[in-house]
Order: sequence, then structure tokens, then C-alpha cells
Amino acid sequence: MSRLPHQSTASRLLLPGVVIVLIVLSLTKLSWIEWLSSVAKIPTAILTPGSAVVSLASGWVLPAKRPIVTSDRERALVEELEHWKTLYQREERNNEKLRRQMSELQRGSLINPESNITQFVAPVVGMSSDLSSGLLRVRAGESIGVVQGTVAVTDGVQIVGRVTSVSGPTSLIQPVTRKGGPKVAGRVMVDEPNNVGLKCLLEPIGLRFRGVVEAPDASSANAATPKPEPGHTVRLDDDRWPESAQRFVLGKVESVEADPANPLRTIVTVMPTVEVERVSEVTLRIASDSGKGATP
Repeated sequence: MSRLPHQSTASRLLLPGVVIVLIVLSLTKLSWIEWLSSVAKIPTAILTPGSAVVSLASGWVLPAKRPIVTSDRERALVEELEHWKTLYQREERNNEKLRRQMSELQRGSLINPESNITQFVAPVVGMSSDLSSGLLRVRAGESIGVVQGTVAVTDGVQIVGRVTSVSGPTSLIQPVTRKGGPKVAGRVMVDEPNNVGLKCLLEPIGLRFRGVVEAPDASSANAATPKPEPGHTVRLDDDRWPESAQRFVLGKVESVEADPANPLRTIVTVMPTVEVERVSEVTLRIASDSGKGATP
């Protein structure tokens, strides 16, 4: 059976009409369409009683399965058992967290085993009041010796950033990858077992770094130095940072390309081993002579 002409025309106009209405609504001020929220409540009010009946009927037809308990004493024992299971799981989770933190602290101490460095694990409790700054607020402050320039790491060796300010019991950390932040000098470890690396100057571009790698001197024995490749570790080698932070990890080489302005130069993109702007806790490397630390 063929459709009537007026039905075909209406169906063709329906979709364009809906699209036009949605576009108009998306460009309209919210204050002008607040009345739509009350209209949207009408279907909810109509459908809620019916959904409640369906939910009740489904619960009667397929009741939730529960342990068979024949007495109040057995019921109390079952509840107590579940309570102790929960406590056990929580303690096991806390133990795993402590083991992980101890492992991270040990990894950090192996790179620079200075006796004047104290490591403190601090949770990230929020962001700066200026959300556009991207600063991380951690629960650690003056009472434990945190000062401006204190270095923060995660996973034991991955650099997160440096403290920019301390206010009572909390501190603000600028992630090292924050776009617009200061450039950082590093070393691409092209032959890490033999401690061979190429210097680079990296610019933070948001979650990553990008920068130029030095070319080996053709007149020296370093001319045969391997070239940077994806996967190579990049370590901090910057005199503007405290000595206790040198050779900690900035990230891994993600990609390598030639500089369009100078094909003889190599540009690398470096990705930290974790997203340092989204960590939930950091390890602060606090120097006993904090006043001597470099400042951002």
C-alpha cells in the first residue's frame, strides 16, 4: 500500500524541523528556556508510578538471592563474618599501598643516595584556587620542611614538578609538563647500560615535552653515538634543579623527527611514564638544607 502524499511530505520535513529546533535551542540563552525543565518533569511524573509497579513485580517474580538463615543467631554470625571480611580487605589494601610506597622510596634513594634527603609521601588534595594555573595542592607543608623548590616525584623516579609556594600545612606544585612552564634540560639515554646520552632542551606542551636533541660532535669519538629512538629514557640534567633531582626520569621518547628548519637537528617528543598532572600522591624529596635548593 502506498503512503498518502501528505504523510510522505510530513515525514520528510520532520527530521529537518527537529534539527532546526535543536540548533535554535543550543544558541538560546539558558535563562530563556528554564521553563523547559518543568515541562521535562511531566513524563517523569507520568512514568514513575508504572516503573514502580514493574520494579515491584520483578522483585516478586525474581527475588534477590540471600543466604538461608534459620535463626537470629545465625543471621548475626553471617553479618559479623561479612564485617570481618571487609576489614580484612581494607587492611590488605592498606598493606599493598605501604609496600608500594616503600618500593618507590627505595627506587628514589638508589639514584641519588644523599644522606641529607628526606622523602615524604604526600596525597594530592586538590588544585590551586586558580584552576587555570594547573597547580597541584598536596597535604605537606612547613612543619616537615617543605620549601619553594622542593622536588616532587612519583613512582619513585618520575619527576612530577617543583613546589612553587607553601602555605601552612599544604603546598602547591607546578607539574613539569604544564604548558607554558619553564623549559627543562635533559639527557636522552641512547645507550643507558654504558651511561651514554645526548643533551636536549625540552619545552612542556601539556602532558608531554618537545625539544631539540644535540648532535654528536663529528670530530670526536662521540660521532658514533646512537641516535634517539622511541622508547629511550630521558633523564633530568639541568643545573637549575637541585642536585638531588639530577638523573631522575622526565619520560620516554615517544617520537623522533627531523627539524623542518634544520634537517640536521633532531626533535623528540617525550611522554612521562605517568600523567604527572593527574597523580593522586607524590613523594617530596626534602633537603635538610632546604634553603640551598634551586627555585623554579
